[in-house]
Amino acid sequence: MMTVLVISLCAAVIIYDLLFRRVPNWLLLAAFMSHVGWLVVMGNGLNGIDIWQSLIGGFVGLVLFLPFYALHAMGAGDVKFFALLGLMMGVSALLPIWLIGSVIAGLHAVAWHVASRQLVMLPAWNLLTDKVTGNSWYQAMLKNRKGRRGIPYAAYLAIGAIAISTTRTVFAQG
Repeated sequence: MMTVLVISLCAAVIIYDLLFRRVPNWLLLAAFMSHVGWLVVMGNGLNGIDIWQSLIGGFVGLVLFLPFYALHAMGAGDVKFFALLGLMMGVSALLPIWLIGSVIAGLHAVAWHVASRQLVMLPAWNLLTDKVTGNSWYQAMLKNRKGRRGIPYAAYLAIGAIAISTTRTVFAQG
């Protein structure tokens, strides 16, 4: 059941962060409350982590990302989401989630740099970007972002969390 909660949360974060470059507080709060309720009722969380492992994971996630927020290198939603992942999945999940999310974000950054500098002089690339950026759905997405730019880092962390939670569940079941 907790895996379903993590995957549902991550799917919503992916959608919101890709479309709006935001991670809504209400979504994080709902997941937090569900996790706390699960811990209280069941006595343990995802893959059997107890309340102390949960608290340590949340604290470590917060402490690791807070300096990046203070330096304006990432948004508050990214920090809160990473702390919530630590709370829900434990501290041992944070490093692999961070690695997966950071690799994907790095690839995104390279692709954006190449596309924005037009270092790729392929006619097919230019046709594709013109077609995508000219579409009404793309223009509506940009309008919904209200000027927010950047890499959807929380979405990429969510992909990492889905990968880690599903592989841990598969291996835990034997």
